[in-house]
Amino acid sequence: MKIYLAIIAFLFISLGMHANCTNAYASAGYSLSHAKKSMSANNFEHQQYYAERALMAFEKAQSQIENCGCQASLDPILDGIENLETALSQTEWDMGRFYTKKALGNAQDLLNSLDECTIAKASDYEAGLEETQEVASDEIIALSENAEEVSTLEMQLDFKQLAETDIADLERSIRELATLFQCEKALTILKELKPRTEEELKAESLENTKAYYLSQVVSIHNKALFAMIECSKK
Repeated sequence: MKIYLAIIAFLFISLGMHANCTNAYASAGYSLSHAKKSMSANNFEHQQYYAERALMAFEKAQSQIENCGCQASLDPILDGIENLETALSQTEWDMGRFYTKKALGNAQDLLNSLDECTIAKASDYEAGLEETQEVASDEIIALSENAEEVSTLEMQLDFKQLAETDIADLERSIRELATLFQCEKALTILKELKPRTEEELKAESLENTKAYYLSQVVSIHNKALFAMIECSKK
């Protein structure tokens, strides 16, 4: 049982890191949006207001990046923070725009960096889960039935609840991003998850249950990612 729980823990630690990266992506999107609004402002007060909002989004992304493991994305964040702090210290409209424009480029670099990191993490995540399962397989076989304190069905039900909660959080983050960037294509891929019924769980193994929910996570993530990439080309 402990080995099963270790595998489940690995899965949800990875999902938690993925969720943090999704949040960082949302913050990066806000920094880009606010920087654009600052650049299009027709007076100094509005320019400074949106530059400050963009700075706050960069700072939020910084704390989220530190928890999701995409360390390469810190460079454009730090550059963006520095450029926006400089923009906010200016007293002339043109100089404020100059540094905000540099921060706008940093925001785009951040989004590109997160794209690359997220794709790489999806591959690492699947490989890591497979490795963890292989290492644990011999110990799982060796467990005595009498030592099992929790039935397979109970473990499946617990796993189902946790997985569906995390998938709902992932879909919520994707929906917020798609709405922010007006990406209808990303919104259309979001569908209500068809939950496993108790009868279906009884008819399958814990491994099958895990494989089902893992495939849902990978499918939702990849479809949303590529939809957002397509929208960014328009």
